[in-house]
Amino acid sequence: MRKSGLVTMLAAVLLGGLVPFVLSANAVNAEEEMRPDAITVSCKYPSATGPADTTFMFQVELTYRLTDMTYEQSIADTGRLQSRIFDFELSGPDGWEVFVAESSWKLDTRAKAMQLRALGVPQSMVVVAAAPWWENLAPGEYPIELKVSSGDIGDTINLKAVVTAWYGIEATTVDDRLNTTTTAGSPAAVDLIVTNTGSAALNKVSVSSTRPSGIANEQWVVRFEPDLIKDLAPGEEQQVRVSITPPENAISGDYYVTLSLAAEPTLSDYNPSLDVRVSIETRPTWVAIGVLIVVLAFGALMYAFFTLRQR
Repeated sequence: MRKSGLVTMLAAVLLGGLVPFVLSANAVNAEEEMRPDAITVSCKYPSATGPADTTFMFQVELTYRLTDMTYEQSIADTGRLQSRIFDFELSGPDGWEVFVAESSWKLDTRAKAMQLRALGVPQSMVVVAAAPWWENLAPGEYPIELKVSSGDIGDTINLKAVVTAWYGIEATTVDDRLNTTTTAGSPAAVDLIVTNTGSAALNKVSVSSTRPSGIANEQWVVRFEPDLIKDLAPGEEQQVRVSITPPENAISGDYYVTLSLAAEPTLSDYNPSLDVRVSIETRPTWVAIGVLIVVLAFGALMYAFFTLRQR
């Protein structure tokens, strides 16, 4: 047999024995990579409280580890530790926006999954929940559930957003006009519509006024009917008639009366107010008197003119 043929045969024999060895070694390594593992989801503060317009945030920690070794062993074995991609399944109340973010200062980075190595070291992320506050959300507890899974392993954590009552009112006029016209000493009427825009009932709603300064200690008179609104439910509205009477000696012109609203419990945002312009016109009687005076003065002047001319 030629030398080249012998070399070929030896190579075939050697390779024939080596290939099964390599395959078996890879199989052993593959078995070692899939060692028993587990994922744990935890949150130090699983309950958050705030009004409906709060952005609720929960810092959650994911811990992926091997279950057949201690933490010290896992640190020394980092070169062979396995990794997995874990999917997030997040559910919240109807109408809420819930998502997973990288951190509280990177809310625009939203995550649907995360790759973790079995180091046994907690990995932080943030669960964000935003309520539809514009729907007058009722106070109460709203559950949020996060499931983290990969294949046959996973864990679930239950979070809770506690929505507190939000108190707010809105005021406008019936015809959306903030001006009225009257004469000195005569009342002008303005009809207000007061609406509860909060998520809970208001025990009391009151209206007060800031009036222009009077002349010679004569003050403006502002009255409300009714002067107090009781038990105004969320979304409910009630009408209040405001009567504004300027003093008898008020000079013609434009004046402003500020109407301020307050409530019990205290409003969550601010106390609304309206500036109503009151235009005082000259009375028709005084106009007639003025015209009469002018006519009489003109007549007296003409009489004097013709009398002196005849002389």
